[in-house]
Amino acid sequence: MNNNIEQRKARAKGGQIEASAYSIIGHREYQQDYAGLILEPDKLLAVVCDGMGGLNGGEAASREAVRLLLSDYDANPPEGQFTDFLCREAAKMDQAVFGLKDENGQALQAGSTVVSVIIQDGNLHWMSVGDSRIYVLRDGNMVAATKDHNYRRELDEALARGDITQEFYAKEAATKRAEALTNFLGMGGIRRMERNSQPLALADGDCILLCSDGLYKRLDEHQIRALLIDNLVSTRVAAKRLVEMAMALAARGQDNTTVIVIRYHTLQEDASNGALL
Repeated sequence: MNNNIEQRKARAKGGQIEASAYSIIGHREYQQDYAGLILEPDKLLAVVCDGMGGLNGGEAASREAVRLLLSDYDANPPEGQFTDFLCREAAKMDQAVFGLKDENGQALQAGSTVVSVIIQDGNLHWMSVGDSRIYVLRDGNMVAATKDHNYRRELDEALARGDITQEFYAKEAATKRAEALTNFLGMGGIRRMERNSQPLALADGDCILLCSDGLYKRLDEHQIRALLIDNLVSTRVAAKRLVEMAMALAARGQDNTTVIVIRYHTLQEDASNGALL
């Protein structure tokens, strides 16, 4: 297990949910990704955070956010309204990261993205702030559940409203600042929060992927989908293969890269005695 991944509890034999996390530092000096899993036979909490900030700032921000969510879930697991719980936690994480201080008592001015999911009662609930992503793979088809909170999205929306010209859009979208985050934990007030308004009923074999931007900025969605499909002999194999492929394709400049791969299974009735396997 990577030292920037916290896993609590373990999948019991015969459980409905399998999940594995894997992470690399890439070519960066600091590991600013942090992830967490609370895994039980029939329910799960998973979270990936990608920190930002000078020196150890990003590391502190992502670690603080993940540990707060894990601790709150452990102390008082929600029994319903799971997406509301994740959104309330995001607001708490934002304030916690905003309040981080350095060794001199000065504001750390760090930030972090977050994607988190809860699976319970066969349903998927999710929340996102920033540009880490959640993908859902079903029957060979993969879709991104989240939208990035960056300047490019602001441009897309401004163009759709008619607030900017196509010429201005094209000029700005071609710059590096198009990928700059416009919303993240640590701002002292979250501007946007993605969530599913209705839980997604999971089907047997569904795969859910949480990842930091180090993955999808190196592998396109077709490559991610193909790697998931080809390596779902186990979630551990799939998670490791995704991250290793991103690193293998990077001549230099590979970012911190973290993934959590989840696979859901329905319980099948044993025809011989009516028991659930």
